[in-house]
Amino acid sequence: MYGYPVGGMNLSGYPMNGICPIQPMGSVQVGVPVITNTPGMVTSVPVSALCLWNLVPSSNSWMNSRVQCQIMLDPMLRNNWWWNLVQSVSVTQFNSVYMWFLSVDTDRSGTIEINELMMAQFPGGITLTPQTALRLMRIFDVDFNGRISFYEYMGMHKFLEICYNVFIQCDTNRSGTMEPHEIIPALRILGFFVNQRTAIVLHRLFAHGSTICDLNCWIALCAFAAQTRTAYQLITMNPYYGIIQPFNPIEFGKFLDIITSLLE
Repeated sequence: MYGYPVGGMNLSGYPMNGICPIQPMGSVQVGVPVITNTPGMVTSVPVSALCLWNLVPSSNSWMNSRVQCQIMLDPMLRNNWWWNLVQSVSVTQFNSVYMWFLSVDTDRSGTIEINELMMAQFPGGITLTPQTALRLMRIFDVDFNGRISFYEYMGMHKFLEICYNVFIQCDTNRSGTMEPHEIIPALRILGFFVNQRTAIVLHRLFAHGSTICDLNCWIALCAFAAQTRTAYQLITMNPYYGIIQPFNPIEFGKFLDIITSLLE
């Protein structure tokens, strides 16, 4: 693993007093106070905090207090579209996510393998199907070694947290599911500007015959969209394919529409 153990951990990187109890994510409504998954913390979540492309480094980011960790970070991490997710993690949340990482790393290898992802219980009660776990591995495993390091996991954890919070925000009737017409606004909050047809196709692909979209269906749908974002980066940031262009969410939305149309 990169960096050094955080406070309260021994030199092997594990907590001195065991793994802390897992806390569920709090419900989020845009622009109102919400309780986060860290006990005692209350924040206000604006719409911009739920868009994957608009996240900015936290004012009390873990990176400000762990310079040595930054030095030891793999440069490959910083070149990924989801690096801003990692930067947005606060010092307090850093320690919380580390505890989650240790709880998922059941074999104490210092990394997470796909079988551990599938067995893990994530915030909000999220469970991953083999297909969704594989998609997340392909997004966050930057060196393609089949394992997720802590800093890769931090990006994954933040991604799942934001997707969960958007799900809660868009579940307008508080049924624990989203209706098909609620999917496209939810995708747009995340920054995926797709057309109505794409939303319909994605729902049909991941709902497995259901007329509604539950949380795990939503996470599978988001994982597909995020994996497409990774593929888009491989094209737009590679000089082989032409002049490198700044990321444009609208243009990416068109790309996601095209890719999804191939799955019909």
